[in-house]
Amino acid sequence: MTIHYAGSYLREALESVVDHVDKMVIAYSKQPSQGHGTYMDNPDTEGFIFDVCQDVLKDKMIWDRAERYGAENEHRAVKYKYSDGYDLVLTVDSDEVFASEQLPASFEYAYCGTDQYYGIDGYINFWRSFNHICKDGYRPIRLENLHRKNGTQDLNLKQTIYHFSTCQPARIMEYKMSCFGHKHEVRPEWLQMHLNWKPGQKWLHAVSLQIWEDAEPFDKTTMPDALKKHPFYNLEAV
Repeated sequence: MTIHYAGSYLREALESVVDHVDKMVIAYSKQPSQGHGTYMDNPDTEGFIFDVCQDVLKDKMIWDRAERYGAENEHRAVKYKYSDGYDLVLTVDSDEVFASEQLPASFEYAYCGTDQYYGIDGYINFWRSFNHICKDGYRPIRLENLHRKNGTQDLNLKQTIYHFSTCQPARIMEYKMSCFGHKHEVRPEWLQMHLNWKPGQKWLHAVSLQIWEDAEPFDKTTMPDALKKHPFYNLEAV
């Protein structure tokens, strides 16, 4: 996990995978690593992030700290410092909660596959609450078979991931957008639209006006128990 600020789902993200991994690298960067600095104060301290990770991961945690990285890809590559002797690398972001019961089958799929990288068919983007989602065709790479060196991709890995990037409190969203990797592409009115959104408003993506036309209702009773206990579960808007 590459991390600079925690957001509101770090514990749930870690808990969703901890029982299915041998070790977990927490690559912490004191400064933003996506190409943009910020004058805003980080809403999450290093100590807070460390404590949550340690509490969940215990002796599975590998804490790798840096003051800054030159680029996001350098930050994300930290995991390879510790990957010798392993079969698979699972990538987890702090705003992503995996459907844990599906992970063994996902690992088997990637381990037996002939491709190196595996994209997720089942990525659910939550919008402003647990009641609405935005759909697109994005299938982010989240598993890598370290025994394959062909660079090929299989984008059909059936794995549910609950993604909460746009279901965060205002203080997190404001900080996120201040150092976001696509900051220079973000629609100038987007953050205020997001914070003041009402059902029925359209074209919700921060950058593109061709996806996320509308937020669709989502049956949150189908979510894992850990998310049903989250303090945001019953909110109409985070």
